[in-house]
Formats: sequence, C-alpha cells, structure tokens
Amino acid sequence: MTNVQATASDSPFIQGRNARLYGKPVSECPYPEGSKERAAWMEAYEEAVVSDPPEKP
Repeated sequence: MTNVQATASDSPFIQGRNARLYGKPVSECPYPEGSKERAAWMEAYEEAVVSDPPEKP
C-alpha cells in the first residue's frame, strides 16, 4: 500500500487548463481517446481561453 496523495494540480482538468495557459498545443494531452480524463483535460483546455488571462513568464 502506498501513501501517495493526489493534489489539485494532478487533476486532468487543472492540467488541461495549465497546458493552455502556458501555450502548449492540444496535442500534448496525455490521456487516451475516449477516457474521462481526456474529456476533462480537453474541456479545461478549451475553457481556459475564455475565462483566464494568459500567464506571464
């Protein structure tokens, strides 16, 4: 049994949002076609352009 805890940044939704905000292409989604994780990642990626300002380096 492991004692590893997931954090918010581990969620596919947050990963998708961050990918968009940091200028990564949608093709970098690490989740397989048809998975719930990919759907969440893609949803967040698309929403980020509408609701969040771009990150400044």
